[in-house]
Amino acid sequence: MHSIMIICPDNSPLKESEKWLSRYGFQVNTSNTLEQANRYYELSEFHLLLIDQEAINHLAESNIELPSVPHRIVLDAKASLSTGVSSMAQGALYYLPLPTDSETLLKHVVNALEQNKQPAQPSKQTTHVLFANTAEEAKEESIALGSAGSGIIGRCPPMQELFSDMYKIAGTHVTVLIRGESGTGKELVAKALHNLSQRHNHPIISVNCAAIPENLIESELFGHEKGAFTGANSSHDGLIFAADKGTLFLDEIGELPLEAQARLLRVLQEGEIRKVGATQSTKVNIRLITATHRNLIEMVKQGLFREDLYYRLYVMELLLPPLRDRDDDISMLAQILLEKACLKHNKPIYKYNQAFDKAIRAHNWPGNVRELENAIERAVILSPPERVEAANLKLADQQKQSSTTNISRLTEHDLMAGTTLDDYFKHFVLTHQHKMTETQLAHSLGISRKSLWERRQKLAIPKKVTN
Repeated sequence: MHSIMIICPDNSPLKESEKWLSRYGFQVNTSNTLEQANRYYELSEFHLLLIDQEAINHLAESNIELPSVPHRIVLDAKASLSTGVSSMAQGALYYLPLPTDSETLLKHVVNALEQNKQPAQPSKQTTHVLFANTAEEAKEESIALGSAGSGIIGRCPPMQELFSDMYKIAGTHVTVLIRGESGTGKELVAKALHNLSQRHNHPIISVNCAAIPENLIESELFGHEKGAFTGANSSHDGLIFAADKGTLFLDEIGELPLEAQARLLRVLQEGEIRKVGATQSTKVNIRLITATHRNLIEMVKQGLFREDLYYRLYVMELLLPPLRDRDDDISMLAQILLEKACLKHNKPIYKYNQAFDKAIRAHNWPGNVRELENAIERAVILSPPERVEAANLKLADQQKQSSTTNISRLTEHDLMAGTTLDDYFKHFVLTHQHKMTETQLAHSLGISRKSLWERRQKLAIPKKVTN
């Protein structure tokens, strides 16, 4: 049985890992401080130490040197590049942010224990960390983009070109527009840019503009004063204010109503926001990252997007390749996602077999990485313990159902003779959108507002122009 020592204050998020690590069969001991752990235990006898950076900071404040504690993972609620480099220089196997979800931490624990079996010190090739491996590499590679720990996995030429651009852009404060199909990982790119930037100690606030009802989006983004509208029983600061000194990521920026576009333009031009119902503005300092899979310049021509805002957003552009254009990345992604799904559902780690890979490589993946992850999770849940089966990806069934799922409540009377469901959907939306809100349209079709938005993109149905 592997023994693990957790060293952290009682209020640390790391404390919660004691119970679930014990359930996985590890022998776990805990201490509040490194001094306490060193006093009552022989730390060298533990297979692995999980240490909250706060406990290490306490040593420094007391002018006490860090004891020799091999095979350790350092976790930090205020993760930063400089601390990560320092932790690596002092011998940590991994440096991870807190809180870290149980799946991620378990994976790193298992990897660290595997390294522990080898007599030599972990090498650069066998040790993966959130930040750079050495201080000399910090400027060139502050996060190992392309590796599992960065959240963005890929080795193909288009992804390497993307990573190169990200490293160049991250250290600046310029506005970034990320373009790519749905499911390609635009939010992951935004988060990686934030983590690489000088703002990494401050929050990144992510907003899906398509997921917020039109009548609420200005209030959610810019805040409102008490009494500004019916139901505004208290003042609300808004998500842009919450991102002050950090990064604001607006996903699907093309779905932002024109009124909200005008307000956002003021934020970029003046560096200030004015709440709904307020008479005075408040200064904010944000870095704006936006994303879309729509052609914004075409929307400008159609009067659906402000031209002045477009040129404010289009300072730097990053293009994410679709999964079907990423060649061998598909197999590599599938293997990593297979292991992740096994850990998530407490399944044995399936061997990635040839039939499974063949089925995955044969599919076109219109939903990109998100679709791949969902398909693999299905296969893990449905497959027998001894083998993951390609048939359980259910790819063919999913394609057959995709044309009928979103309009399940339509009756035969609703459909026009000789038309497909897509034809009817487009006809219904174009006919009724000038007298209905997006929420009312979605309700009439029996789908969610997000599903309505997704089918608009698929069928290229323009939204009504708001004067």
